[in-house]
Amino acid sequence: MGHCTTGYHTPSFYHQYCCLSANNGKKIKLRENNSNKYILCPTAGLPKALCYSLGLIKSHSCSEVLENIPNAASGYYNISQSNGSIVSVYCDMEGSNCDGNGGWMRIGYINMTEPGATCPQGLYNYTYGGKTLCDDKSHDLVSGCSATFFSAIGLNYTKVCGQARGYQFGGTDGIYPNGGLSGGGSDNIDGAYVDGLSITHESNPRQHIWTYAVGLTADEALTLSCPCNTGTTTTTPSYVGNDYYCESGATRSTFDGNGFYPDDIMWDGQQCDSHESPCCSNSTIPWFIKTLPQSVTDDIELRMCSSEGYPDEATPIDIIEIYIR
Repeated sequence: MGHCTTGYHTPSFYHQYCCLSANNGKKIKLRENNSNKYILCPTAGLPKALCYSLGLIKSHSCSEVLENIPNAASGYYNISQSNGSIVSVYCDMEGSNCDGNGGWMRIGYINMTEPGATCPQGLYNYTYGGKTLCDDKSHDLVSGCSATFFSAIGLNYTKVCGQARGYQFGGTDGIYPNGGLSGGGSDNIDGAYVDGLSITHESNPRQHIWTYAVGLTADEALTLSCPCNTGTTTTTPSYVGNDYYCESGATRSTFDGNGFYPDDIMWDGQQCDSHESPCCSNSTIPWFIKTLPQSVTDDIELRMCSSEGYPDEATPIDIIEIYIR
């Protein structure tokens, strides 16, 4: 039966019956107009893409969509949640920025370069050098972190992939501990252990996924430099390990205690000369991919942290993308 306003057609009994894999190769008898009719389902079943398009196969993740429609393009798809509700999500079906395999579900997206874009709840809009960016709330010389959460809508995942783009403002201090905690820095994952971004899941305790840090200068090996700078003795906390990216926008000659450095974008793998060159050696930068030790359903927390606060330092961002699979 057709629907004159939407073009939707109720699936025929043939499709309703034969889209169930349990009926592959089976025959069913129908009584219609005082005569018998038979439906014989193909042994290999009907094409999953057809059954999915008719709403007869439900997918519970982007990976399942890709299994049902192997040539599916990246875009928005309807996902069935465990409570039976349907939600539209963006699926990356190529995975070229992650591991080369598709089926990634995007749960976090910020792009402040798009018209009308606003920062998500928990982060705040500020203007630096004519750019509208997201930053934490500590514009009052107070250390700490501001958080926003990206919902996994209860889906199981074992991998996280994402990217961030930010900028250096003032005298950022990289990752703690770094030869003595300056300002209000912390060596605890629950505190301001980084001037930059902390991406975690779970809450008690937080489980580290990735850190985006901003060091003081790109061409020096100081205790406040990036841990990846050549010659630095700075280390990372055990919960961070090597799961971080760190860059600096300032150099020894350009550093200004309250300066903004928009010409050297953070975590893009560019302009990494001198001491900073090892920080840009990862071929996937600005994208990261992290495999978790076990499957989880946790929402992902993004915190923007600062050990001293504005106007001494800040690490505002304009792009964030987070995917799970």
